[in-house]
Amino acid sequence: MIKTGISTASLFTKVPTENCFSVLGDMGVETTEVFLSTYSEYEKGFVDALGERLSGTLKVHSVHSLSSQFEGELFSPSNRVRDDAEQLFRKICYAGNVLGAKYYTFHGPLNLKKSSQTTDIGVYAERFSYLADTARTYGLFIAVENVHYCKFATPELFRNLLRACPSLCATVDVKHSLFAGYDPIKFIDAAEDRLVTVHVTDVTKDETTTLPGKGRYDFEKLFRELDKRDLEPAVIIEAYARDFVYLEELKDSYEYLKTLAAKS
Repeated sequence: MIKTGISTASLFTKVPTENCFSVLGDMGVETTEVFLSTYSEYEKGFVDALGERLSGTLKVHSVHSLSSQFEGELFSPSNRVRDDAEQLFRKICYAGNVLGAKYYTFHGPLNLKKSSQTTDIGVYAERFSYLADTARTYGLFIAVENVHYCKFATPELFRNLLRACPSLCATVDVKHSLFAGYDPIKFIDAAEDRLVTVHVTDVTKDETTTLPGKGRYDFEKLFRELDKRDLEPAVIIEAYARDFVYLEELKDSYEYLKTLAAKS
């Protein structure tokens, strides 16, 4: 059965990270992705204390960093830059291990500069393989995510990377798929049985984000398509602070997805 959950990222600026577990627990949420949003949250003391707060039925499916802080630099041509970035990467892996996560949701290199150069999948796959092997020493799998402003933002590139690097898993993000101009199902088909997480946020007709069930995306279709393909990823709400005012709204959206999952 498909698990549904809420990322702690959905509570950013509303609830401190260290208090998110109790809030999610009170909402009846059983699956979460822990989003560590700043350097101090990557430190061992913070992570260890956070792990002590995890109790009850809530399980951590995956961890996520504010990737723009360092993930792109993991692919730098400079050894020094890569080494510094890798120190932060290992801190996130340590956090995942402490929290009992299985996956590290990973954006990878940014794609902010226009270039006519073809993406060399082999070069990226080699580096991803090294990072995946490193993550495995902490008990984690890297689940690379399709992000519209990052390198692997098309179904073709996403598929090619996964084929070139068998040690990777996949996270498909609904809003990023739509913002890149693709049906999320295209990315799901590119990921195939490597799909472990689906991030869900709805999108309105004027292209702003909102909670699942409040916009134009057909989430019933999403669950039907996952079921048709015999896929059981964790479907996790990753909302922005602007997407809701009251926590009850977030809970209602979670219950909406949970109901759809039960029907699939």
